Amino acid sequence: MSHMRTEVTAAHRRLAHAEIAKLSDGQVREIATRRQAPDELAFIQACQIEDKESGRLVPFALWPAQAEILPRLACRRLFILKARQLGLSWLDLAHWLYETTFWGNRLILVARQTLADSYDAIQRLKVLHASLPEEWQAEVVIDKATALGFANGSRFRALTATKRMGRGTAAYGALLDEYCFWDWQAEQLAAMEAGCARLHIVSTGNGAGDHAHKIWRQAEAGEGEWQTLFLPWSAHPGRTQSWYEVAVLGSVEPRLARREYAATPEDAFAAPEGVFFERFSSERNTADVEIVANWRTVRCVDFGYHSPACAWLQTSPAGQPFVVAELVPHELTTAEFAQAILARERAWGLVSAPHATYGDPAGRAVNVQTAEAEVAVFGRYGLHFVGKASSVRDGCVRLMDLLADPQLPLVVSRACPWTLEALSCVRPDRHRPDLYDEDSPYTHILDALRYWVVNRSKGTPWTPPKPCPGISAGLYGRIF
Repeated sequence: MSHMRTEVTAAHRRLAHAEIAKLSDGQVREIATRRQAPDELAFIQACQIEDKESGRLVPFALWPAQAEILPRLACRRLFILKARQLGLSWLDLAHWLYETTFWGNRLILVARQTLADSYDAIQRLKVLHASLPEEWQAEVVIDKATALGFANGSRFRALTATKRMGRGTAAYGALLDEYCFWDWQAEQLAAMEAGCARLHIVSTGNGAGDHAHKIWRQAEAGEGEWQTLFLPWSAHPGRTQSWYEVAVLGSVEPRLARREYAATPEDAFAAPEGVFFERFSSERNTADVEIVANWRTVRCVDFGYHSPACAWLQTSPAGQPFVVAELVPHELTTAEFAQAILARERAWGLVSAPHATYGDPAGRAVNVQTAEAEVAVFGRYGLHFVGKASSVRDGCVRLMDLLADPQLPLVVSRACPWTLEALSCVRPDRHRPDLYDEDSPYTHILDALRYWVVNRSKGTPWTPPKPCPGISAGLYGRIF
């Protein structure tokens, strides 16, 4: 029996050596520095956090919404957009503490807006660490205002959101706290992405059109490696609809309060300052709208190689206008733009082709680079152009009137995020507050809408043609 036990032990040892031989040096060192790790949820709920109401330490008892998102923190690139005061910064810090307590040689960067914020992040980590059961506490060997390090080689370093932050650093993970409020978002994120294997953005919104919003929009469209997660104000179990009506809708500045305590990502990305189209209302001017095959359809376009724009509008038999689709490509020639427009329309099964293409009459001028007018190029593809001269202010006033129309207001489909952002977020021009900011990324889609509103024919109510066989939408479409 002793001889057999020796042979089995030797076989296990040979097998173990064979498995270790397959590992890299880094993997071997990690195994050597790893302690027995408990379940992450149990670890976090053993922590204590500061309670702002009582000023005391309280157990970190996760709310259902917090517990649900805990597995998502394993993502390599995660953008958490949230309403205020949902405990997400505490949760992410606790996650990284778990990742460094039981695994060694991991550098975690915590990047916040100011030096005081950075100090606060390290202090929060110390609070979390000190509240753990002794058997789960890693031995502290670095204890500074901006750094915390453990005997296993893992450590935290706090960073301030400067323009050159994170350069020259190779880190296992990082928390970018309130990233939407950083001043040099594109440069800062590029540096952090190059140096960090795992990145978490945890932030409230700060208006549309910046780099943070671009990342969110691309991720929502399934582009790139970022994943998104949104937590509304109602994720807090102590907040009810009655609380929202008093604290948010009944506040001195309800528009700003709705951004801070967002119910949707659109609320979170609302402009922090005054917007140009003040009469735009998400309740009145947005809806889930289907394209109706037998409604009158028109296009409106704004030319431009870098960022052309096209919006499609349909008019109900009652005369109400709806923006039902949009196309905002980048770096297309006029011919490629026309082809992209026609490709979109082929999928809709319209009873009749769009009646007109509204645009800037300047498009009739010959392009010095192509020696051909944009209108002529569109004409070759059967896109009939209509355009008359008008002032920017005239178009803006008419758009505002349509948005505020008490009977038949302009409604934008939620499938048109660029148009919705333009109407809800664009700011007034600094020098001409009676016009919208023409340096905004939304200029092209707004210009296209202006060309439609100044050229559209009001006329008399019309009778739509009969729908094609198989078209399920009725005369009034499906509006939810």
